[in-house]
Amino acid sequence: MWLDIDTPPTIDRAVAPPAAVRPLTEVYYGGPDQAPRALRDLLKARVEAAPAGSEIVWATYYFRDRDLAESLVAAHRRGVRVRIRIEASPRSPDANRAVIDMLRAELGDDLRVQRAWFGLAHLHTKIYAFSGPQPEALIGSFNPSGDEIPDPGLLAQIGDQDRGQNLLVAFREPGVARSLHRQAERIWKGHGVSRFASRMNRPRRFEDARLYYFPRLRPDVVDRRIERLGPGDRVQAAISHMDKGPFARQLAEAAERGAEIDLVVHETTRRVPRSVVRDLGRAGVNIQRYCDAGDLPMHAKFVLIDDGGQRSAWFGSFNYTATSRYLNQEVLARSTNAQVIDDLEARFQILSDEAAQQAPTCGDTAQTTTVSADR
Repeated sequence: MWLDIDTPPTIDRAVAPPAAVRPLTEVYYGGPDQAPRALRDLLKARVEAAPAGSEIVWATYYFRDRDLAESLVAAHRRGVRVRIRIEASPRSPDANRAVIDMLRAELGDDLRVQRAWFGLAHLHTKIYAFSGPQPEALIGSFNPSGDEIPDPGLLAQIGDQDRGQNLLVAFREPGVARSLHRQAERIWKGHGVSRFASRMNRPRRFEDARLYYFPRLRPDVVDRRIERLGPGDRVQAAISHMDKGPFARQLAEAAERGAEIDLVVHETTRRVPRSVVRDLGRAGVNIQRYCDAGDLPMHAKFVLIDDGGQRSAWFGSFNYTATSRYLNQEVLARSTNAQVIDDLEARFQILSDEAAQQAPTCGDTAQTTTVSADR
């Protein structure tokens, strides 16, 4: 006897599209062309997404944003382990006081402050590490130094970091994120200060990234790349702070050997002295001061090097000054990720174009916007 067995009817189920996979390394920008508080909102979103049982570890120089501090407190109350280390006395000595008091009342010993060694060596590192919902660590030039209630006097000193040119680079590759998380923990514990420690002098090597922690015995990691450049090679760099030191000298010598060097630097002569701009211009470097009509700072710090077709990007908290080179706690990353380099190169072109347009408005504090080699 045959049984007729009907094929079950096909059920039409709507299949949700796969979630977008975020890149393992991704660059985020602040600036006049971005939302006014883009980078602090990025950090706040990460804090609010941190699940109970996860960890947040931050090390930063300026922290004035009380709303962002409240988000960290809320994360702590819902079961996130929140550990923060903040510079006690940045250039504006009392800038962090309100946030320090807020966080200390809630976090207790999980909030620690860094007191500069003889008032010289500062916690200038910017690491924002999260263990969940996925491991991620962000580094770069951005401090959460703004606040809901503006302080015009302070903004005149340090610039509006919420709206000025800044960047954060997110690392989601587990090994890189873990290394940065551990470095933030060492800083929190007060261990990340000895230039003689092997851990501070050994670069962390990953597939397309290297991490360098400061202070270190050999701080010239970028200089050594530039000193071998010649005809056909190129450097493009956005630099907020640069003094008349080894980095500037190597740039000048590379330009004299025939390398193409293009720089955009901060407008103020305190951060980049006139003598540095003059000397680089005489060596053949194309150097422009970024001078925003609204006095927004160019606080980004990244260097792109094309060495015979081998491209690399360098970024982090590191300033090209003696203080960062020899004294401060800093983080510097090297990436050979093609997408990251392309992204930063496009950003450099935006900064360069804006600097060229802004030149006539710079005034006396940023004279010598572009210096030719024969001046």
